[in-house]
Amino acid sequence: MTQVFLLHALGADRRAFQRFERLLPDTWQVESLDLLGHGEAPKPATGYALADHATYVLEQVAQRDAPDPVLVGHSYGAATSVAAAALQPERVRGIVLLDPVVRISDDVVGGNTARMVRARREGTLQETVAAIYPDASEALRAWTVQTWEAMALGVVDELDGDWTRYADRVTCPTAIIHGDEELGGAGDLAADWFDDPEVVRIAGSGHYLHATHARETAAAVVAAVAGFTAT
Repeated sequence: MTQVFLLHALGADRRAFQRFERLLPDTWQVESLDLLGHGEAPKPATGYALADHATYVLEQVAQRDAPDPVLVGHSYGAATSVAAAALQPERVRGIVLLDPVVRISDDVVGGNTARMVRARREGTLQETVAAIYPDASEALRAWTVQTWEAMALGVVDELDGDWTRYADRVTCPTAIIHGDEELGGAGDLAADWFDDPEVVRIAGSGHYLHATHARETAAAVVAAVAGFTAT
């Protein structure tokens, strides 16, 4: 059986994939995990380096007796997937990276992440979410504020998004599914860090492609995982 674990973005929780995972094959065993410091996962006072997030995910996978899993991660979940595959390459069958962010900088995705991190520290999430996502529904804005407030402050205090330092240690098959940069996606910049990754662009999507273009993204994930399991 194909075992797939879905890893959400910074400041979200496993509920981010509620609709998306219904589009994945019934023959798969699929589970969304809370990252360390998020949702119902442990929230220690310290210990939130990328290796800590990856180690926690690998522990959760081991507890579920999943010896050959595929990790599908969005944004910071993608970063965690890379680190996990590097730390224990024998344990991960393949990784699918949904719009991974190479750096938190002045680009649209990284810039918004940096603004959200500052807002979490400063207690200004309500105003910041409204400013960044003016067209989002009230329910979605409220959920975003709730999940970011529930996230342990240590996650942002020790924010470690430099997954590229792990990329050359990834030996499993890798697929990158990304949105359009001009629409708020991270593009395919991440492809340069891997040897011969599969790269798929979901036309018309931005960073949250698994939500806004769920069917197209799910189809791309299914195709990528089929390629992993065929080898």
